[in-house]
Amino acid sequence: MVDVKKVTKLLGEVVSPARVSDKDFDLIPYSRDLSPAKQKLPTHVVIPETREEIQGILKIANEQDVPVYVRGGGTSHWDAFLAQEPGIMLDMSKMNKIVEINERDLVATVQPNCTWAKLDRELRKQGLTYLCSEAGGPAMTIGGSVMKAGSGPHSTAKFGAHGNNDAVTLEMVLPNGDIVQTGSAAWPSAGKFERQCLGPDLAGMFIGAEGILGICTELTMRIRPATDIQERLLATMPTLDSVIEFGHFINRHVGDEYLQGVYLWVDPSAPDVFTLMMDIFGYEEEIVNHRRSKIIAKVEELGGVLGDRAPADDYFGHILTGLTDLFVAGVWHFFGSGTLRIDDIKFMYDVWKNELIGKRGYVKAGFGGQILPRRWLAFMVTNYREPEEWDELVKMCDEIDEIILDGPVVPYGVGGRDGLRNIVASRDTGYYRLLKTLKRTLDPKNILQRGIFIPEEELR
Repeated sequence: MVDVKKVTKLLGEVVSPARVSDKDFDLIPYSRDLSPAKQKLPTHVVIPETREEIQGILKIANEQDVPVYVRGGGTSHWDAFLAQEPGIMLDMSKMNKIVEINERDLVATVQPNCTWAKLDRELRKQGLTYLCSEAGGPAMTIGGSVMKAGSGPHSTAKFGAHGNNDAVTLEMVLPNGDIVQTGSAAWPSAGKFERQCLGPDLAGMFIGAEGILGICTELTMRIRPATDIQERLLATMPTLDSVIEFGHFINRHVGDEYLQGVYLWVDPSAPDVFTLMMDIFGYEEEIVNHRRSKIIAKVEELGGVLGDRAPADDYFGHILTGLTDLFVAGVWHFFGSGTLRIDDIKFMYDVWKNELIGKRGYVKAGFGGQILPRRWLAFMVTNYREPEEWDELVKMCDEIDEIILDGPVVPYGVGGRDGLRNIVASRDTGYYRLLKTLKRTLDPKNILQRGIFIPEEELR
């Protein structure tokens, strides 16, 4: 049982008391994310400004046996930061600075709650860019994107998910308060330019772990020169097989893919109409035109029909400038999602068409996919308005997730008990057992993100 007033007093000695609260009216905004997960109220919210304050907070948490949950921009779609048990919500919003832009080494160092918009705005002043690829676009925090290994439709066909290639170094505060640098930053005299350093790639241990192994306080990302050349295409493909062949085509040139982004959309009102929106990027107009002609020729060879590029311009433009109308139709919920081989997208499509639309008669969820290097990130997505649709939606999504994850699909986003945690835990793979061993070693009191990714009872 958390001694709320005692913890409040102790936290107020580490950070300013003005940045600590145990009042319900302050806690309630931290009790929901963008998923249908049930409301989960923390006992405290605390807003740190430095890594040293985070160290102090974790010391209190260990001594008082109070779990700590980490909130970035609050845009999780799978119960990934909510307080699974009464505990401290760490609001990282104050840690949002751009530390350095190194245009010679083409890296930028930022604090975790710097948004893509803030970074890109400063990069553009120097003729540079990041090529934001999160579906939430510029409002997404960089730390949140990397810690969950996020991705989106823009630039991921070439560069993959966040953290796969672009995260260079990380600064992490471990659950015991130790500060760890990864990559070349681990060698103090070297600088921040190299992902691999001193043996294993420790950054890879933290990326995608949803914060259960450490709190990111700084990260260095690869950046690129900007270009004003933009070319977008839209095509309607005749079959899913033609979409699959197109996916293989643009992934053939490893490291030099024809496209930066490909977004597949299938509307439930027309489940046999496959729309591809494509984003071409290049530093020379001649190269962009060459790629455009090759793509058009392949689309036509596969029986596709090119259409007005305006929807693609609008879509990819919104990804980079802000999705202000995203929630007009209600809250978006992604389910039945994961990464899979290019050929295996047919499995997920069949589940969507036959199980969701055909068997259950649910016609509000669309089917989408984004090409990553040599694979798809595919998903089903719907809108919901609470509370009328909540119970039906959760039951249906759980059933679909079980079917999907029994197939050739790697889950995307695990989260807590209202996410995919229980499905992942039930598989009891060697990988999962190793993750539990790492968690017990780094966090013996299970302070950080307790109940996220791994059920509490499995760590006792």
